Amino acid sequence: MSKVEEVHATRVSTSPCFGLFDSTPALAYAEGTILFKQGANARDVYLLEQGLVKVIFLDPGGEEVITHLCSAPGTLIGDSCAVLGKHFVSAAVVTRNTRMRRVASASFVELIRTNAEMSWQLHKAHCAQHSELLDRSAQLGYLSVRQRVEQLIWNLAGACELVPTSKGFRMQLPLKYRELAQLITVSPEHLCRVLGTIEKEGLIRREKGWLYLIERDKRYHRRGD
Repeated sequence: MSKVEEVHATRVSTSPCFGLFDSTPALAYAEGTILFKQGANARDVYLLEQGLVKVIFLDPGGEEVITHLCSAPGTLIGDSCAVLGKHFVSAAVVTRNTRMRRVASASFVELIRTNAEMSWQLHKAHCAQHSELLDRSAQLGYLSVRQRVEQLIWNLAGACELVPTSKGFRMQLPLKYRELAQLITVSPEHLCRVLGTIEKEGLIRREKGWLYLIERDKRYHRRGD
Protein backbone atom coordinates (compact mmCIF):
# COMPACT_ATOMS: atom_id res chain seq x y z
CA MET A 1 0.00 0.00 0.00
CA SER A 2 1.20 3.50 -0.75
CA LYS A 3 2.33 5.96 1.89
CA VAL A 4 -0.31 7.12 4.37
CA GLU A 5 0.27 10.12 6.62
CA GLU A 6 -1.70 11.41 9.60
CA VAL A 7 -2.95 14.96 9.20
CA HIS A 8 -4.89 17.36 11.37
CA ALA A 9 -8.21 17.94 9.63
CA THR A 10 -11.47 19.72 10.18
CA ARG A 11 -14.26 17.48 11.37
CA VAL A 12 -16.66 16.43 8.60
CA SER A 13 -19.81 17.37 10.46
CA THR A 14 -21.92 17.09 7.30
CA SER A 15 -21.73 13.29 7.40
CA PRO A 16 -24.55 11.74 9.46
CA CYS A 17 -22.24 8.83 10.35
CA PHE A 18 -19.22 10.83 11.41
CA GLY A 19 -19.66 9.71 15.03
CA LEU A 20 -18.57 6.24 13.96
CA PHE A 21 -15.16 7.69 13.09
CA ASP A 22 -14.91 10.35 15.80
CA SER A 23 -11.98 8.74 17.60
CA THR A 24 -9.95 7.88 14.50
CA PRO A 25 -7.26 10.14 13.00
CA ALA A 26 -7.51 11.73 9.57
CA LEU A 27 -5.02 10.16 7.16
CA ALA A 28 -3.63 11.46 3.88
CA TYR A 29 -3.52 8.74 1.22
CA ALA A 30 -1.06 8.85 -1.67
CA GLU A 31 -2.33 8.74 -5.23
CA GLY A 32 -2.72 5.16 -6.46
CA THR A 33 -3.36 3.66 -3.01
CA ILE A 34 -5.64 0.63 -3.34
CA LEU A 35 -8.18 0.65 -0.51
CA PHE A 36 -9.47 -2.79 -1.44
CA LYS A 37 -9.31 -5.15 -4.38
CA GLN A 38 -12.17 -6.73 -6.28
CA GLY A 39 -13.14 -9.99 -4.57
CA ALA A 40 -11.42 -9.10 -1.28
CA ASN A 41 -13.00 -9.37 2.16
CA ALA A 42 -14.23 -6.21 3.88
CA ARG A 43 -11.48 -5.37 6.38
CA ASP A 44 -11.97 -1.61 6.79
CA VAL A 45 -14.58 1.08 6.26
CA TYR A 46 -13.52 4.57 5.18
CA LEU A 47 -14.98 8.05 5.61
CA LEU A 48 -13.94 10.47 2.87
CA GLU A 49 -13.00 13.94 4.10
CA GLN A 50 -11.30 15.35 1.02
CA GLY A 51 -10.30 14.23 -2.46
CA LEU A 52 -11.49 11.57 -4.85
CA VAL A 53 -11.71 7.79 -4.80
CA LYS A 54 -12.53 5.93 -7.99
CA VAL A 55 -14.48 2.67 -7.95
CA ILE A 56 -13.22 0.23 -10.57
CA PHE A 57 -14.71 -3.01 -11.90
CA LEU A 58 -12.60 -5.63 -13.64
CA ASP A 59 -14.66 -7.20 -16.42
CA PRO A 60 -14.35 -10.87 -17.48
CA GLY A 61 -11.93 -9.84 -20.21
CA GLY A 62 -9.58 -8.27 -17.66
CA GLU A 63 -10.29 -4.66 -18.64
CA GLU A 64 -10.71 -2.05 -15.91
CA VAL A 65 -13.90 0.01 -16.06
CA ILE A 66 -14.44 2.96 -13.73
CA THR A 67 -18.05 2.86 -12.54
CA HIS A 68 -18.26 5.55 -9.90
CA LEU A 69 -16.36 8.46 -8.39
CA CYS A 70 -16.59 9.15 -4.66
CA SER A 71 -16.03 12.85 -4.14
CA ALA A 72 -18.49 14.27 -1.60
CA PRO A 73 -17.04 14.84 1.90
CA GLY A 74 -18.69 12.41 4.31
CA THR A 75 -19.02 9.59 1.77
CA LEU A 76 -18.68 6.12 3.29
CA ILE A 77 -16.62 3.58 1.35
CA GLY A 78 -16.79 -0.16 2.03
CA ASP A 79 -19.67 0.05 4.52
CA SER A 80 -22.18 -2.07 2.61
CA CYS A 81 -19.74 -4.94 2.19
CA ALA A 82 -18.84 -4.74 5.87
CA VAL A 83 -22.49 -5.02 6.87
CA LEU A 84 -23.24 -7.84 4.42
CA GLY A 85 -19.99 -9.65 5.17
CA LYS A 86 -19.48 -10.35 1.48
CA HIS A 87 -16.61 -9.83 -0.94
CA PHE A 88 -16.17 -6.51 -2.68
CA VAL A 89 -17.60 -6.63 -6.22
CA SER A 90 -15.28 -3.83 -7.31
CA ALA A 91 -12.02 -2.16 -6.32
CA ALA A 92 -11.42 1.32 -4.86
CA VAL A 93 -8.36 3.36 -5.78
CA VAL A 94 -7.31 6.76 -4.40
CA THR A 95 -6.62 9.69 -6.73
CA ARG A 96 -4.67 12.76 -5.58
CA ASN A 97 -5.00 14.96 -2.47
CA THR A 98 -7.23 12.49 -0.64
CA ARG A 99 -7.81 12.41 3.09
CA MET A 100 -9.92 9.83 4.95
CA ARG A 101 -10.66 8.26 8.30
CA ARG A 102 -10.73 4.48 8.74
CA VAL A 103 -12.22 1.95 11.15
CA ALA A 104 -12.03 -1.85 11.17
CA SER A 105 -15.10 -3.51 9.67
CA ALA A 106 -15.68 -5.58 12.81
CA SER A 107 -15.74 -2.45 14.99
CA PHE A 108 -17.99 -0.68 12.48
CA VAL A 109 -20.53 -3.53 12.43
CA GLU A 110 -20.49 -3.98 16.22
CA LEU A 111 -21.17 -0.29 16.82
CA ILE A 112 -24.11 -0.03 14.45
CA ARG A 113 -25.57 -3.26 15.88
CA THR A 114 -25.51 -1.92 19.42
CA ASN A 115 -26.18 1.78 18.83
CA ALA A 116 -29.68 2.44 17.51
CA GLU A 117 -29.01 6.09 16.64
CA MET A 118 -25.88 5.25 14.65
CA SER A 119 -27.75 2.46 12.89
CA TRP A 120 -30.52 4.89 11.94
CA GLN A 121 -28.01 7.44 10.63
CA LEU A 122 -26.30 4.76 8.55
CA HIS A 123 -29.66 3.69 7.15
CA LYS A 124 -30.38 7.28 6.09
CA ALA A 125 -26.93 7.53 4.49
CA HIS A 126 -27.57 4.35 2.48
CA CYS A 127 -30.95 5.69 1.33
CA ALA A 128 -29.32 8.95 0.21
CA GLN A 129 -26.67 7.01 -1.69
CA HIS A 130 -29.31 4.83 -3.33
CA SER A 131 -31.25 7.92 -4.40
CA GLU A 132 -28.07 9.47 -5.84
CA LEU A 133 -27.28 6.33 -7.86
CA LEU A 134 -30.83 6.23 -9.25
CA ASP A 135 -30.56 9.90 -10.21
CA ARG A 136 -27.23 9.29 -11.93
CA SER A 137 -28.67 6.33 -13.81
CA ALA A 138 -31.66 8.40 -14.92
CA GLN A 139 -29.39 11.20 -16.15
CA LEU A 140 -27.80 8.80 -18.62
CA GLY A 141 -31.21 8.48 -20.21
CA TYR A 142 -32.56 12.02 -20.22
CA LEU A 143 -29.48 14.22 -20.49
CA SER A 144 -27.74 14.89 -23.79
CA VAL A 145 -24.04 14.05 -24.07
CA ARG A 146 -23.27 17.78 -23.90
CA GLN A 147 -25.21 18.11 -20.64
CA ARG A 148 -23.54 15.01 -19.19
CA VAL A 149 -20.11 16.44 -19.98
CA GLU A 150 -21.00 19.77 -18.40
CA GLN A 151 -22.45 17.99 -15.36
CA LEU A 152 -19.19 16.04 -15.04
CA ILE A 153 -17.14 19.25 -15.16
CA TRP A 154 -19.43 20.82 -12.55
CA ASN A 155 -19.04 17.82 -10.21
CA LEU A 156 -15.26 17.71 -10.60
CA ALA A 157 -15.02 21.45 -9.98
CA GLY A 158 -16.78 20.93 -6.67
CA ALA A 159 -14.36 18.19 -5.60
CA CYS A 160 -11.02 19.41 -6.99
CA GLU A 161 -8.91 22.38 -5.94
CA LEU A 162 -9.66 25.45 -8.04
CA VAL A 163 -6.86 27.99 -8.37
CA PRO A 164 -7.90 31.50 -9.48
CA THR A 165 -5.77 32.75 -12.40
CA SER A 166 -6.02 35.44 -15.08
CA LYS A 167 -7.21 32.70 -17.47
CA GLY A 168 -9.98 31.47 -15.19
CA PHE A 169 -10.18 28.91 -12.40
CA ARG A 170 -7.44 26.33 -12.97
CA MET A 171 -8.19 22.69 -12.24
CA GLN A 172 -6.11 19.57 -12.74
CA LEU A 173 -8.25 16.70 -13.97
CA PRO A 174 -7.95 13.77 -11.55
CA LEU A 175 -8.69 11.13 -14.18
CA LYS A 176 -7.67 10.28 -17.72
CA TYR A 177 -10.06 11.13 -20.55
CA ARG A 178 -10.77 7.41 -20.96
CA GLU A 179 -11.90 7.18 -17.34
CA LEU A 180 -13.96 10.36 -17.53
CA ALA A 181 -15.68 9.01 -20.65
CA GLN A 182 -16.57 5.78 -18.85
CA LEU A 183 -18.31 7.72 -16.08
CA ILE A 184 -20.78 9.24 -18.54
CA THR A 185 -20.88 6.25 -20.93
CA VAL A 186 -19.42 7.89 -24.03
CA SER A 187 -16.32 7.14 -26.06
CA PRO A 188 -13.13 9.08 -25.27
CA GLU A 189 -13.24 10.49 -28.81
CA HIS A 190 -16.77 11.81 -28.34
CA LEU A 191 -15.81 13.32 -24.98
CA CYS A 192 -12.89 15.16 -26.57
CA ARG A 193 -15.13 16.46 -29.37
CA VAL A 194 -17.65 17.84 -26.88
CA LEU A 195 -14.89 19.40 -24.78
CA GLY A 196 -13.56 20.98 -27.96
CA THR A 197 -16.96 22.51 -28.68
CA ILE A 198 -17.27 23.87 -25.15
CA GLU A 199 -13.75 25.30 -25.46
CA LYS A 200 -14.57 27.04 -28.75
CA GLU A 201 -17.54 28.67 -27.03
CA GLY A 202 -15.14 30.20 -24.50
CA LEU A 203 -16.46 28.35 -21.45
CA ILE A 204 -13.29 26.36 -20.75
CA ARG A 205 -9.67 26.27 -21.84
CA ARG A 206 -7.28 23.30 -21.95
CA GLU A 207 -3.58 23.95 -21.68
CA LYS A 208 -0.62 21.71 -20.73
CA GLY A 209 -2.72 19.22 -18.80
CA TRP A 210 -4.76 21.89 -17.00
CA LEU A 211 -8.43 22.73 -17.41
CA TYR A 212 -9.39 26.38 -16.99
CA LEU A 213 -13.00 27.23 -16.14
CA ILE A 214 -13.54 30.59 -17.81
CA GLU A 215 -17.29 30.78 -17.32
CA ARG A 216 -17.56 28.50 -14.31
CA ASP A 217 -21.31 28.75 -13.75
CA LYS A 218 -22.48 28.77 -17.37
CA ARG A 219 -22.94 25.03 -17.72
CA TYR A 220 -25.58 22.48 -16.90
CA HIS A 221 -25.98 21.33 -13.32
CA ARG A 222 -28.86 19.79 -11.43
CA ARG A 223 -31.40 22.12 -9.92
CA GLY A 224 -30.62 22.76 -6.27
CA ASP A 225 -26.82 22.40 -6.63
